[in-house]
Amino acid sequence: MIIDVWSDVVCPWCFIGKRRLEKTLEQFGHKEDVVIRHRAFQLQPDSKETVSTKKHLAEKYRVSPEQVKEMQANVCAVADGEGLCYNLDDTLSGNTFDAHRVLLWASTI
Repeated sequence: MIIDVWSDVVCPWCFIGKRRLEKTLEQFGHKEDVVIRHRAFQLQPDSKETVSTKKHLAEKYRVSPEQVKEMQANVCAVADGEGLCYNLDDTLSGNTFDAHRVLLWASTI
């Protein structure tokens, strides 16, 4: 079985999903027959600048800074439940094309 995982390197939900997939496969009786292929997906392919994630989320979802703080606290709580420790306070958002290129290059060496 082949599982294609499409994700962006800056997406906190994508990493949570990766962790959940790993946990599920540990319980799967045929995990040795599973091949996981990681695929690049850009959340903001048209982005021309790097901005504060707080600012980006507030503009994207048309919410207040307080609501963004609540959204990010929720992501952190879910991540904690998966054994991940997130601190999203000073994160940045932007185009991740070059990050995906570096990962692809690194997979060849």
